[in-house]
Amino acid sequence: MSQKLHPSESLISQTDIATLAQQFVLHLFNQKNDPRLVFRTYRQTMDIAKTVNSLAQANGFAEAEWEKAELAAWFVNVGYLFDYQDPEAKSIELAEKFFAAHRFSSEKKSGIIAALKSFFSEQTPKTTEGQLLSDAVRAVQFGSQFFENSPLMRLEQELLLNRHFSRDEWAQFQIQQLLNARFFTSQAKVMYEPVVANHMVVLKEQLEKRKGKSSGSDENQEKKFKSLKRRLSPGAQTFFRTNYRTHINLSAIADNKANIMISVNAILISVVISVISYRNMTETNPAVLMPAVIFVVTGLASLIFAVLAARPKITSVINDATPLKEAKRNLMFFGNFVNLKLERYEELMDEMFQDSELLYGNMTRDLYHLGKVLDKKYRFLTVSYNIFMVGFAATVLTFLLAMFS
Repeated sequence: MSQKLHPSESLISQTDIATLAQQFVLHLFNQKNDPRLVFRTYRQTMDIAKTVNSLAQANGFAEAEWEKAELAAWFVNVGYLFDYQDPEAKSIELAEKFFAAHRFSSEKKSGIIAALKSFFSEQTPKTTEGQLLSDAVRAVQFGSQFFENSPLMRLEQELLLNRHFSRDEWAQFQIQQLLNARFFTSQAKVMYEPVVANHMVVLKEQLEKRKGKSSGSDENQEKKFKSLKRRLSPGAQTFFRTNYRTHINLSAIADNKANIMISVNAILISVVISVISYRNMTETNPAVLMPAVIFVVTGLASLIFAVLAARPKITSVINDATPLKEAKRNLMFFGNFVNLKLERYEELMDEMFQDSELLYGNMTRDLYHLGKVLDKKYRFLTVSYNIFMVGFAATVLTFLLAMFS
């Protein structure tokens, strides 16, 4: 698959080319949309580019090296969209096409391509931009989020490479990756080498701890991982992602509509009260009192229902005294777990992550309760808009009757 690019008429600034590169890469991820890529995602690509910037600032590198490393970072993961086992060729091909189409400086383009080649070939980078790129990728992959991303990395390899690991094999594989992780810039060494070393210690301790357990325990862990893989299936991800996005969008729409009614009614009620408060107005034309009173009363009722629709309501159904079986069934909404102690919350979350049925149940119940909240919001909004419509019409009709009677 090829990506069409439109050449610009002249050289463009660093900010412009970086923005264009980001948009180009985002388009590629949207176009390919491979649900099996759960680790090397657009989000990770963005994190790499941001880490390049932070490392460049921390090390005080020149703008030229900074720019080339950031642009190279946007193309690190795009090759995996086309050829997971050999991403280098496609990443470099797309980068060359992109920079050629935008008439980017050939000298800078050569530096970017060289940085990408040294990264994929795992050679020691000879340029500053190559070192920055390598350090940023390693920092994102093996930094503070290493253990959170580890199941995604493992699942991605199973889905795309059909490589299946036992729990111990996976730990050994991770330790080897960490041993091969090298940092080149000064700040990267200071910030990330201790983190990588700590990860290795943790993995080694986990291995030693599991060695003391029976083989039956290992089989149980494998079953748990298979359960994790099932709950991360593309179909389930798409279903819950789509439904959560829909619920959030509908909630935002309801809040916006409620804010409109609150603002309109509050302003109009204030104006009407100010107008009828003048004594000469009511004395000289008492007929206007009736439509004014109708509008104030109906406007106030409409405002009240709009406030009820927008008013936040936080429910809490579990606390530290709640039985374990009941507590772990309702962990998704923050109002349910804020009253728990951290240790208790971690225990319940661990229970949920180890049981796909429980995880699905939590997400399903959360969607249900979100739907109940939306139902109440839209019921209040419907009443608010109906009262406003009827009240406004009644006010106008009463005013016309008063004027022409």
